[in-house]
Amino acid sequence: NVKTLETPLNPQGNYQIATSNELDQTGRWAVAAEFAGDVQLAPSFRRQTIEVTPASSELIFLSPESAELGESYTLLGGLEPPLASESLRVKVLDPSGRVSTATVQTGNDGTFDYSLELEEGGDWTATLTWEGNSDYQPVTRTFELKAVKRFGKVIVVLAGVSPSKVNEWRKFNSVAERVYQTFTRRSFNEEEDIYFLSPDPNLTEGADAETTIKTLQYAITKWAASSVNVNVPLYIYLLSHNIRDKFLLDSNQQSFLTPEQLDIWLDELPEGTPTTLIIEACYGGNFISRDGQPTPLVGENRTIITSARQDRQAKIMRSSSFSRIFFEKIKANKTIKEAFLSTESWMSKNYAHRDQYPQIEVNGNGVSNEAFDFRALGDRRIPADISSLSLPPAFTSQLSAIQLEPGHHRYQMEVELTGVEIERVFASIAQPGFDPGREFEDWSELDSLIIEKDLELIETRDQVYRYRLDYDEFTQSGEYALVFQASNLDGSAVPIQTTVTVKKQLAGDVNGDSQVDLFDLVQVASMFGKKGEGLAADINGDGQVDLFDLVQVAGNFGKSEVAAPRVLANKLTFTAWQKRSIQLAIVELEEMPVRSEKEELIFNLLKAILPERLPGQTQLLPNYPNPFNPETWIPFELSQDSEVSLTIYDAVGHLIRQLDLGFQPAGAYLQRNQAISWDGRTQSGEQVASGTYFYTLKTEDCAFTQKMIILK
Repeated sequence: NVKTLETPLNPQGNYQIATSNELDQTGRWAVAAEFAGDVQLAPSFRRQTIEVTPASSELIFLSPESAELGESYTLLGGLEPPLASESLRVKVLDPSGRVSTATVQTGNDGTFDYSLELEEGGDWTATLTWEGNSDYQPVTRTFELKAVKRFGKVIVVLAGVSPSKVNEWRKFNSVAERVYQTFTRRSFNEEEDIYFLSPDPNLTEGADAETTIKTLQYAITKWAASSVNVNVPLYIYLLSHNIRDKFLLDSNQQSFLTPEQLDIWLDELPEGTPTTLIIEACYGGNFISRDGQPTPLVGENRTIITSARQDRQAKIMRSSSFSRIFFEKIKANKTIKEAFLSTESWMSKNYAHRDQYPQIEVNGNGVSNEAFDFRALGDRRIPADISSLSLPPAFTSQLSAIQLEPGHHRYQMEVELTGVEIERVFASIAQPGFDPGREFEDWSELDSLIIEKDLELIETRDQVYRYRLDYDEFTQSGEYALVFQASNLDGSAVPIQTTVTVKKQLAGDVNGDSQVDLFDLVQVASMFGKKGEGLAADINGDGQVDLFDLVQVAGNFGKSEVAAPRVLANKLTFTAWQKRSIQLAIVELEEMPVRSEKEELIFNLLKAILPERLPGQTQLLPNYPNPFNPETWIPFELSQDSEVSLTIYDAVGHLIRQLDLGFQPAGAYLQRNQAISWDGRTQSGEQVASGTYFYTLKTEDCAFTQKMIILK
C-alpha cells in the first residue's frame, strides 16, 4: 500500500508531517521525500527504508514468593501486551528435582493463573514461556517460590499451683517459663504460634489466659484446630503441681484432667494432625496406660512423653527436673529421641530423679519405651533442624569423692568450665538418707532434703572459668550427694557429681579421731563441772559435763572406727584448770558409796592420769637444810600455772641472786629434784659470807618470803 502526503516548507526550508503514521506491521517500510522545486531551488528526491521488528513482550508475576507447605498455591500474573487466549507453557521444578509441565491460557485482559500443590518444603521454580506472534517477541520468565513448613502450634499449660504458695509457685512458674522460652528460641512466634495458660497470667511471662477446663478446651478445639493439619503439628506441654495420681488442672476448683477428656478434644483436630504431648507431673505414665491397658489417648499420630512412670512421683525443682533437662536438649537441636534418651540417662544417675523412669509412647500400642517407639520417632525434632547460635557451658573438671572426719562441717570444692555468658553455676546437695523413691505429701519436704547453693566465681583465664563451692552444713553423718550444674541462654552443662561422706562419730569420741580412748576421757574430765551450750565434752547434750558424760566415754572405751587405733601418748600434760577438773571428777567418784563397772573403770583411769592432787593454795616452804653450807634447796607449791621467780637478798636488802624459773604448771615442787636449788653464790658467781639471808618467791598472783642462814 502506498500513501502520499503533502506538507509546506517553513521559512527555514524545513517540513513536518502533521499526521502520525502507525507502523502497524513488521517488515521493511519505504519512505520517499520529493521536492518539486521553485524559482530559486531545483527539484530534489530522497528515499529511506525503515525496518519494523516485533515488539517486546513481558510476563509479570503478582503472587507472593513464599507460601506454607501443604496449601494450594495459585500463581497469578499477566502478559504484556494484554492479549486474550494466548497459550503459556509452564514448567515446574519441585524441591526434589522433579519436573512437571502444563499449558495455561490468558484471559480477556491478558492475565493468567496456575495452581500448585505444595506438598514438599523447600524451593520451587515455575518457568513460563509465551511463543509470541508476528507482532510481539517471545518471552520466558522464571518465578521462584519457597514452600515454608510451619513450625506448628504450641499449648503450654501451668496447672495446679497458686501464687499464694510462694515456694511452690516460684518453682513451678520458673519451669513453665523456661519451657516457653525454649519454644520461642526454637523459632515459634510468641504471638501467633504459642498459647500459654497460667493460674495467674499476670505473674507468668508470655501467658495468654488463666488455666481452667474451658480455656484448655478452647486452646485445643478452637485456637489450635483452626491452624493445624497433617503438615502443621501441635505440641502440648502440661505441668502440674499435683502430688497425687490425677493431673490437677485448677487448684481453686479442684478440677482434674483425664486422658479420656483430652482424647475427646484432640479428636476435633483435622485428621492426621501430628500431636506431641509432654506431661510433667506425678504418675504421668497413667496418660499412656492404666492397669496394663492403653488409655484412649494413645493412638496414631500421637506421641506421648511423661516425666514419670504411672506409679512414681515426679521430683520437680527449679534446678533439676525432667522438663529442664529434656528441653535443654531440644534447645540444643537434639532430636526427640536423643533428648529423651539423654534425659533418661541423666535421671538414672541423679539422686533426686533416678526412680522416676520417664516414659515415651509413639507407635500406638500403649507399651512405653520400646525399640519400635524410638524407630517411629526417626529424626524428628521440635520443631525442625535449627542449630543454636552458641553452645551451653561445659565442665572441664571432674570431682573425687570426699570423706570428712566427724565434727568437720565445712568443705570447699572448685570446678572449672567453659562457656559464653554463663548465667548460673550451682550445686544441688542431697542430704544423707535422701530416698528418691519416697513419696512426698508436701513439696516443701523435698526442698529441705535437697539444698541449692550458688558457687562463687574466683578466676577467669583464657575463656576458662573457675568457681568455688563453700558449704559449712555437713553436719550429719552419712553420704551427701552433690550435683554441679551450670547454664546460659543456650542451655545447661552436662552435670558433674560427687559425694561427701561424713564419718559416723562414736558416742564418746569427743575429739573426732574415730576412736574412744584416754584422750577423750581426758577431754571430758578436763571440763568436768562446766555448764553451758555447745560444750564439746557434753556428750549427752544436757548442757553440763558430769558423770553421765564420763559414763558414755566408758561405754565405748577402746572402740574404733579406724583400722588401727592410735597408740596413747607416753605422757599427758595438763593445765592447772584441767587438773582441777579431773580432780573434781575423781573426788565425786571417790565419794560414791557404790560404783558401777563403767564408773570404776573411769575412776581408775583418772587416778592413773592424775596420781597426785593439786595443792589447794600457792605457798613457799622453808629451805632445807637450814642452816646450810654451801647449798640448799627451796620447796614450793603452785595452785595455778604461773611464771615463777626467786629473789635472794642480804640482811640489809641488797640483791644477791635472781633465779627465773619461767612458766611452771600447778603442782607440788617438794622433792629435791623438783624444788629450787641455790648454790650460795651471788649473781656474779662469788661465794657469799656467813649470815642471814631472805628469799622471795613471786608468781603472777602473789609473793612469799622466808629466811635462811649460811653457816660456815
